[in-house]
Amino acid sequence: MIDGPGTPATSTSGNGVSHVMVCGGGLAAWMTVATLARQLPDTVRITLAEIDSDHRRTDLFYGTVSGPASYAFNLTAGVTEPALVLGSSAAFSWGSKYVRWAEGGRSWIQCFNLTLPVIDGVLMHQYLVQQGMTRLDPFLLGAVAGSRGTFAHPPRSPGAAGQQPLARAEYGYHFDPASHARCFAAAVPPGRIHHLKGALTRVAVGDGAITGIALDGADMVTADLYLDCSGPSAELLSRLDPAWLGGRALQISADDVAEARLGPPVRSVSFHDQGWAAQTPLRGSTRSLTVSDATASCNARGGLSASATLGRRRRAWAGNCVGIGHAAGIVEPLTPAPMMLLERDIERLMTLIPVSTASMTVEEREYNRRHGEDHHHAMRFTRALLETSALPDSDFWRAARDTPDAELEHKLAMFAERGLLVSYDLEPFHPEDWLIMHFGIGRRPRRHDRLADRADARRVRRYLDDAAQQVANAAAALPSNHVYMTQLERYLRQDPRK
Repeated sequence: MIDGPGTPATSTSGNGVSHVMVCGGGLAAWMTVATLARQLPDTVRITLAEIDSDHRRTDLFYGTVSGPASYAFNLTAGVTEPALVLGSSAAFSWGSKYVRWAEGGRSWIQCFNLTLPVIDGVLMHQYLVQQGMTRLDPFLLGAVAGSRGTFAHPPRSPGAAGQQPLARAEYGYHFDPASHARCFAAAVPPGRIHHLKGALTRVAVGDGAITGIALDGADMVTADLYLDCSGPSAELLSRLDPAWLGGRALQISADDVAEARLGPPVRSVSFHDQGWAAQTPLRGSTRSLTVSDATASCNARGGLSASATLGRRRRAWAGNCVGIGHAAGIVEPLTPAPMMLLERDIERLMTLIPVSTASMTVEEREYNRRHGEDHHHAMRFTRALLETSALPDSDFWRAARDTPDAELEHKLAMFAERGLLVSYDLEPFHPEDWLIMHFGIGRRPRRHDRLADRADARRVRRYLDDAAQQVANAAAALPSNHVYMTQLERYLRQDPRK
């Protein structure tokens, strides 16, 4: 698939970037390499310096669930969905079920969904408030199907979203980072990259830039642009900007239990006094993930564990070095945010590949602005999940809620007052994600949009009841997640067109 260690790569002269070096390993490195290999012209040389490190441990902080954007991202890296199904343990996901997390100890499924209908110029949830209806999930196919353990691909034909409930649903993936990484590695075209492997023994720095690296004491290898995918240690980026804007230190542990039958297409998340735990159905196993304070005793029974400090680097791009994934920032895997941010890091990089090696200041400034905003927005969504009286009043949860956020307070206040969904530019989580969380956690607006009063209240109620019944009927007609995946895999293995 790729070249073995050989003659050290060297930088070439010229104004444009002609040699990109990825330093690291694991999920971030292979997702980055696969994307570069597919998207950059052949005139740009790509080197992967896969340094010795146990990325399987720190990659646990990417969590086990991705969002709907993963499908399109994977295609840009050359990973089709059939390749993912056949080459990894990934399974489909409607979202995450937060168990007894809501006000009053209720549970809800934070599912993925397209925009809800706008009725006579008024958002649908405003009619729910008007009608005194307290649950949004009966109108969400992913939530209802997730509770039943059923799945099928949503149709994507033109006009389908207005005709059938399944068409408004979206899905992501349950994944194991190590299995996922192997799938991206397999997508790299043969001979496209130069592959070096060994222990990182030297990082040379001069004039605020990386001037070369050496593996296992060999000759220095140089490039025009360095991409740091080495995880929380940020072996390259930390040499240029060691400042870490940090928060809590957490420990994460994972255990896998073999399963003959695939579980439901939802990850289950529950809390305890000193942290939280998630159960994620994968093909062939269920992954149990436990997150606690870094000082807590490790709960992994023969599995993996790692510790890291949440936060981000002050500059994700410094000089000629760009941090990707955990080298630039770490968020708690309570939501799909870690994988979403990793994908956005790579997408952002592809739009800002420097046009000149003489100066990367313009690209650096824009990359850092957008990286910082993405990180803040992701942290804000996670923080909003903690605004519930159901969580314990313990050291872990008090520390999690300790940081004030004026923009989050504004979001919550506007929804509480009149059901208004405040959005900021290019948030990774969409208004529908916030709406599903608000209703799921038990937040109720004090008043509704008065424009909703133009419609006849009885007709509105009949419409809503009918919509909920259509969702229930559609979910009941779907096969179990296990049956659907089994049949899909059998079809893909038999179909030569896959």
